[in-house]
Amino acid sequence: MRNVADLARAGFEIARQPITEVDFEVHHAMARHGYLRDLVAADADRAVFLETLCSATNGAGVVIGTRTRRPPDGTEPAAPAADPPAAVRPHQSDGGWVFHRTTSPNPTFIYESAQTFEGLIAVDPAAGEVCEWHGLAVRDLLREIADAAASLVGAPLLSLQCPVQLPTIVKTRNHDLRTRKEVASPCASLAVRFAIALRDASAAARFDLADRFRELCEKHGYAFWLADTRPGHRQGNWFEVCHADGSFSPLYRGDLRSRQRIGTCLPVTFVGPARVGSTHAIVSFLQRYPQVGVVGCAGTTLSDVAFVHLQLAIHGVAADRLGRILGKLLAEPSTPARPDKLLRELFKRLGLPPDPEGPGTSPQDPTGDYQTFAGPAFAYRPGQMPDSLAVWVSWEIARQHQGLAAPLDCLYRALDQIAPEVPGATAGSAVPAGRLATVEYLICRATEQSVLRGKAKLALPRSVLRCFSASGGEPPASKLCAALEEAWKAHVDRSGVDGVSELTVAWRESWLGHWTYS
Repeated sequence: MRNVADLARAGFEIARQPITEVDFEVHHAMARHGYLRDLVAADADRAVFLETLCSATNGAGVVIGTRTRRPPDGTEPAAPAADPPAAVRPHQSDGGWVFHRTTSPNPTFIYESAQTFEGLIAVDPAAGEVCEWHGLAVRDLLREIADAAASLVGAPLLSLQCPVQLPTIVKTRNHDLRTRKEVASPCASLAVRFAIALRDASAAARFDLADRFRELCEKHGYAFWLADTRPGHRQGNWFEVCHADGSFSPLYRGDLRSRQRIGTCLPVTFVGPARVGSTHAIVSFLQRYPQVGVVGCAGTTLSDVAFVHLQLAIHGVAADRLGRILGKLLAEPSTPARPDKLLRELFKRLGLPPDPEGPGTSPQDPTGDYQTFAGPAFAYRPGQMPDSLAVWVSWEIARQHQGLAAPLDCLYRALDQIAPEVPGATAGSAVPAGRLATVEYLICRATEQSVLRGKAKLALPRSVLRCFSASGGEPPASKLCAALEEAWKAHVDRSGVDGVSELTVAWRESWLGHWTYS
């Protein structure tokens, strides 16, 4: 019955919009203020995306955008099956690399589900810097999450994100609820957030998943939260299952070398038709190399295409050497784009042998037709704003030619309006808040109802709160969000954007609007 339902859904999608290819762009660039705003500017027609994913951490960022191919005559013949494509040579752009490519979607993939299992696992929340053992721990944790989704419940893995903001900190005095106080947690912590679409929405399936992750966290000393699924409770509310006590498993802290700070980040993005088990296959391959860790990730499905972005940390390899070897590899016309083949050749040239006792390759590899986009290598940079404030925003507007450009540009102009002078990086300097804001995470989708929905987390320096006094009992963060939301709506009204049904700003994700129910 499930196969029949998937076939019917695929037939409906193809009949409604007979398109067999999706064009996309992958941008790997140094994380900087305003990069996404400049990329999707209204006058840059080539960068108008249908759906968008953005993430930035450790000094490197990724922007992924899709466009659905629309031929002039309204029809497009199905192309015959071709051999796996060769690796794509990147285009140099603004200190990073840009990849342009096309792939086939999988219309049977269910990336929106009424029943989801969402969890958050903190590896080392108090970490000031990312060390080599962190990369190994996150890599192994990603494999456990992907394996639970694919093997335990046979369900699609909807999203992955690392680092993330942890749940709000609740404080009381002597456990007196009348003294309850909520404090925003740090903007980003070394933790992995994930969501699994449950085809079997039974309580047994949820208990199986929860027990597996609870046992894993208790074994390694991680903290574990489950999303609140009660009616009326929005995304961003969490139940704590395991509390981290600061003692980690000796599996990762057993040698002194693993405590060294990472030196290099290599962004790698894997793209292909969305399938159950694809993320599991990729991370299982990486586990065969003991010197390769994962220090950041962002994974989701856009236009029925799976995008899995990983930041790799390769122990003992400098950024300049890694960049030279990777550049030569991608310049060769025979370099394959398949994930395991390209990475195997790269690791071989770096002198990294695989672990013979590591997990083997599955004969039915769901990533056999995936493409891999790697590089350039960046030197690791800790958080640009260690003392930052997370501001969540969401929007819902009618689908239009400008795509993401209109609401994002209005948001930045609203930031400049409400906080025109924020202490800058140098002493005595003051700049508008829009020039200091960093988009740490953003997701924007186009729905079947010709609507664009988006959600993003901005990082602002806490010094911006000086512009909002605490008089009147309302905290400065709430005043900031209220002023920003009002100014954002005013700029959107003046810009002439049609079909605006929601613009929300909050310092807590669960206070956002309709998007949290999608």
